[in-house]
Amino acid sequence: MKKLQLMGALAVTAFFTMAMTAPEIKTEPAGYYATAGYFDVYLKNNCGKEVEVSVRADGSTSVSKYKSGDKTKVSVKAGYEVSVDGKLLMKLSDSDSGKEINLCK
Repeated sequence: MKKLQLMGALAVTAFFTMAMTAPEIKTEPAGYYATAGYFDVYLKNNCGKEVEVSVRADGSTSVSKYKSGDKTKVSVKAGYEVSVDGKLLMKLSDSDSGKEINLCK
């Protein structure tokens, strides 16, 4: 019986030692990306027609077509530029995080 108690005590000690030295597990808020600086915006085509949307960043451009009524979540960084049918709509800033951006004004 003493051996069993001693083994139990050792197991509890080992567990607490591991728990105290284990790395802290952190949970990030929704929308957080491992690469800092990214945030989500929602592109909404409130136009009565399909539009071509370009998102320009860091020397490259991503082009997509959105049908009327489409709403799409896009991950971006401050400084990215959004153009609709070849015309600059806006340059994004950190304050745009989580916003719905209407593609037609």
